[in-house]
Amino acid sequence: MKEQIQQLIAEGRTEDALAMLAQQNSDALLLQARFNNGKKQYNMGLIEFSEWQRTQAQINYAALELANSIKTTTAPAGNAPAGNNQQNQGGGQAEQPFKVFISYNHQDSFAMRSVKGFLEDHNVKVHVDINDMSVGESIQGFIDQAFKNNDFVLSIISRNSLLSGWVARELTVAQVLNKLNNNWIPISIDNSAFDNNFFFEANASIDLKITAQRDQIKKALESDLDISAFTDELKRLQDLKASISSTIANLKSVLVIDINGPAFDSGMMKVVNKIRSRT
Repeated sequence: MKEQIQQLIAEGRTEDALAMLAQQNSDALLLQARFNNGKKQYNMGLIEFSEWQRTQAQINYAALELANSIKTTTAPAGNAPAGNNQQNQGGGQAEQPFKVFISYNHQDSFAMRSVKGFLEDHNVKVHVDINDMSVGESIQGFIDQAFKNNDFVLSIISRNSLLSGWVARELTVAQVLNKLNNNWIPISIDNSAFDNNFFFEANASIDLKITAQRDQIKKALESDLDISAFTDELKRLQDLKASISSTIANLKSVLVIDINGPAFDSGMMKVVNKIRSRT
């Protein structure tokens, strides 16, 4: 039952999935009502398509969470699929789940949590800074170890991430490493990377931040204060401006998986299949 519901959602058949889920969990009735109300509002032109997309993505994620809570009936030992055994017939231990590090901008935390939940529902171990980074730990050191100790790096591409100095560094490293071991998975939650106007908007935005940072440095110097608190950020912004053109060009040259709105489930299944294909 759980697998059927997950498959229906992956195919974009949310209504069918909710109907099946309602037979097992009454909480799904609330999701059905929310879905029907959202669909009605969109059909009547009361909400934009982008808002309807967000609503569907939220409902799909909640439905997957409910589906995951359904207890699976244990099959007789003689009929259990080999892939589900804790120990294979040769006596060896079951395969360990793949490990994925999610690179994202904190303004995209909702998207990150949706991606994280979907991957964990499909037996993928996820590492993110909010859970795995220790208080006081070097950010750059954490990133270096995350890239080293995980099987895949999954980058959430958005307007926010492309304008983030830290994420830009992670993207650059991921793109380089991908040429060596093909372990980078870029996913998109908006169309910024492929919008030509965004390139000019991004450069203008970065220029404003650089100017503001230089003003802070000038103010500190005039007051005979240490400027190290500002120079690191200035360097990140300068690096970001220098690299944003090549970053966007590189993203246009590879397959970036779209998970925006109703494409979330089908896109995330592509991510899971790519991870599983590395055996």
